[in-house]
Amino acid sequence: MVNKTHRQFIGEPWRVALAFFAGACLIGVIALGGVYFHYSAYVKMPVLREGESRTLVIPSNTSWPQVVDILEEAQLVKRGKYFDYWGKKRGLPQAVRAGTFQLSGPMQLEDLEVVLRRGGMAEEILLSVPEGFTIFHIADRVEQLGLASREDFLRAARDQALLSAAEINADSFEGYLFPDSYRFRQGTSARAIVERMHAQWVAVWADIKSRHADNLEALAQGFGFSEHEVIILASLVERETSVNDERSLVSRVFLNRLTKKMRLQTDPTCVYGEETYREIPHPRYCRDALNRYSTYVIAGLPPGPIANPGRASLEAALAPSNAPEALEYLFFVARRDGTARHHFTRTFGEHNKAVNRYLKGGK
Repeated sequence: MVNKTHRQFIGEPWRVALAFFAGACLIGVIALGGVYFHYSAYVKMPVLREGESRTLVIPSNTSWPQVVDILEEAQLVKRGKYFDYWGKKRGLPQAVRAGTFQLSGPMQLEDLEVVLRRGGMAEEILLSVPEGFTIFHIADRVEQLGLASREDFLRAARDQALLSAAEINADSFEGYLFPDSYRFRQGTSARAIVERMHAQWVAVWADIKSRHADNLEALAQGFGFSEHEVIILASLVERETSVNDERSLVSRVFLNRLTKKMRLQTDPTCVYGEETYREIPHPRYCRDALNRYSTYVIAGLPPGPIANPGRASLEAALAPSNAPEALEYLFFVARRDGTARHHFTRTFGEHNKAVNRYLKGGK
């Protein structure tokens, strides 16, 4: 028979556990109530107050998590997780349309929802591509303008199906995207941007070839150049000089060196690539035995173009200077006198004197 004291001893742990459980539930209810209260207050907060304005850009093919991130970065959404939950409840992830949005207050979440469902303006965006930009530079600019992501552009620029359709036997469209100013509507795909820039290149190249057909044949006979190798040469010229009347001289120097089986040793080839295109040429890149583009390491031309050359450099590659002195030049060095010009020389001794004069401050 269990006495009263024994019953109290057995029942005490259960009462403690029950009290603890009740307390935990109460805390949970209070916490949930606090979250609900906070969430309810959040959805009533203004997105923009009276007098405030924002320009919002949502590129095409932007995922819902990316939309939330963009809204947070624009300081339109202050608690991404709350907005994510709120938007999903209303089916917004499947309804957001891309575009450029000019927003002004006062604006509530419901107003923002209406705008996102309607889509932004399909305004034209100016894409200016300077001569000598690589596909990596172009990708950066395309993303900065909100046209497409850097990754999407590079993917399109390396798309083998697209390259095959363009009859380009290369790893990418490097060298085949014409540097120019283009207007694209907001939401234009990266593929369409690549196709438009290449179409412009095709038109320009056809015009240049028609006027230099004999030169193209001479390069094929004398150096075994295909059209692709002419484009590679043009890209080297483009990266070496910005002075139009020097381009044909630079082109001739490279051909003179090839004739004599000399390495081209042109610095811009040292830093071509996705990891190095922002770097300044340095011996650690130029002398890297694994750098397949460095013309300090490899013989002949690099395996592909190192930039997208403009009309003047394409012309110079097809029509190198035939001036008597140019046929003897093997070296050139930047003057660094504010003119952007170079000093051209015939021998290594003359070249060393020019380096001492222009780069080392000698006489």
